[in-house]
Amino acid sequence: MRKAGELINDYLRESKLANNRSYPLGTGANGVVFESDVPGNVIKQRIGSDEYDYNTNSQEADLQAIAAELGMAPRIAAVENFQGGIGNRIEMSDVRPNFETHGESYRGFPQGLDAVRVNQQLGQLALKGVDLGDRHNGNVLYNKMTGRPHHIDFGIADRVTGADQVQALAEATANGFTAAGINDVADIYRATVYDLLAGGDVKDAMDVAKQGFSRLQKIKQVA
Repeated sequence: MRKAGELINDYLRESKLANNRSYPLGTGANGVVFESDVPGNVIKQRIGSDEYDYNTNSQEADLQAIAAELGMAPRIAAVENFQGGIGNRIEMSDVRPNFETHGESYRGFPQGLDAVRVNQQLGQLALKGVDLGDRHNGNVLYNKMTGRPHHIDFGIADRVTGADQVQALAEATANGFTAAGINDVADIYRATVYDLLAGGDVKDAMDVAKQGFSRLQKIKQVA
C-alpha cells in the first residue's frame, strides 16, 4: 500500500499536469502535447485507448527511442501506462528552443532540401528496422542552426524486416531522389528494387536498395 505522502504528491502532480494540459502546445487526432512538471520536458498524452490506435503507447515510445539514439528525435524521459490504456503518456525532452517548423501548411509535406534530408533519415531508420510514416510538416522540426530534421510523433510507425524493410528503404530513397529533382533515377531505382522483390530476390533487392541509398546520402544541396 502506498504511503499517504506519496498519494498527496501524486495528486499534486496530476493537478499541475491537468492545468498544463488545459494550455496545450499541440493537439492531434490521438493525443495532446503539453508542458511537463519537469522543466525541459513535454508530455504527449493519448486521448483514447491503445486499443484503437495504430501502436500502443509503449510501442510508440520504443520506436521513438531508436530514432533518439540516432539523434533524430526527442529523448524519451518516461513512459506511463494506466489501467484500461486511457490517458497513457510519453514524457520527452522539449526541443522547441533549438528547433522550428518549416513550410506554410501544418498538413503540407517537406519540400526541396528539407525533403531530401527527411528521406535520408527515413532511410537510416529503415536500416535500423523502423518504417516511420506521417511525415507532414507538423511532425518534422528542423535545427535552427543546421537545418537537420528532428522527428516527433511515432504513432504511425512499424518494425520491419525482410521484404518490408527493403520496401521502406527503397521508398525513402526514391522519394529523396524525387525531392532532389532526379525523377528518372527515382523511377529506375524503384522499378529495379520492386522487380527483384516480385521475383523473391529479397537479398539482391536489399543490396540494390542500399546502393541507391548510399547515393542519396551524398546529396547535400538541391538545384
